[in-house]
Amino acid sequence: MIAETDTSRRNRRIIHRTALTTAAFALLLIAIGGLVTSRDAGLSVPDWPLAYGQLNPPHWWQIENVRTEHGHRIVAFCVACLTAWLGWIIYHKEPRPWVRRLGAAAAALVLLQALLGGLRVLALSLDLAMIHGWLGQMYFATLAALATVTSPLWMESESAAGFELGKRSAGLTGLLSLFVVFQLVLGIIIRHLGGDARPLLSNPVFHLHVALALSICWLALETRSEVLASTAPTPLRSRANVLLALLLLQMALGLASLAVTEYMVYDRQATFLESWLPTAHVATGAAMLGVSISLCLYAWQGQKKARADIGRTPVKAS
Repeated sequence: MIAETDTSRRNRRIIHRTALTTAAFALLLIAIGGLVTSRDAGLSVPDWPLAYGQLNPPHWWQIENVRTEHGHRIVAFCVACLTAWLGWIIYHKEPRPWVRRLGAAAAALVLLQALLGGLRVLALSLDLAMIHGWLGQMYFATLAALATVTSPLWMESESAAGFELGKRSAGLTGLLSLFVVFQLVLGIIIRHLGGDARPLLSNPVFHLHVALALSICWLALETRSEVLASTAPTPLRSRANVLLALLLLQMALGLASLAVTEYMVYDRQATFLESWLPTAHVATGAAMLGVSISLCLYAWQGQKKARADIGRTPVKAS
């Protein structure tokens, strides 16, 4: 029995570390994908799945846009391999059926994401490019969920003692995650429309983007207050503080991106700031989504346990 327990702990540790590694590489992939959009490099390699008819075209690293797009494909291949490995070890070593289904969903999403990326190139479709960008965020959110539910802290939350993040935390984090997803959708639309969306200050989509940003600010502040006032352990309190730090960084990057791209010229290569500020804005938004998803899962887990405890409480006879 002790050997089985030790094996189970070792398996959980392997799964969790693999999920964390895959999520980290997926976040890097989102950042590189954002750079592809910032530099308008998505069609710099006109064929797929090969690149100019080869696996690695000669001197591809010497041309900036080709280096950006082909590098994106190389990292995407690595992420797909990591996801396949993660799905395999979850299927063989994870006893919880719903976690196995989540692992299968991650594997399916990365395959669909790769297919959409290829079709976007072959069909020259801006719509597919936007769907590709959104699906990448959903794939990362799935990996963030897997990293959360395979962690030692999650196992502690499932124990008899458990912990709560506050009575309002489930609703707050659920809304926060939903609003961040909508915000990412609006950001994807604005970025892919490029010059057609300018000037942003007179664009209704941008106005909605700003309104959602203010709503997210309020939800993030309320979530942090709720978590810090609860019995949540230190790692979750730190996560709430990280959420606030990401929010402040995201607001600063958003303002800086607006300043450098509002009147940029789109018939030339983007400058360093025009490329990297919006890219950092995209990556920080993805990180916010991952943290909010993690807090949401813990909040719902705590609420579920609280309801179960109420159901087990004996009723005193009058």
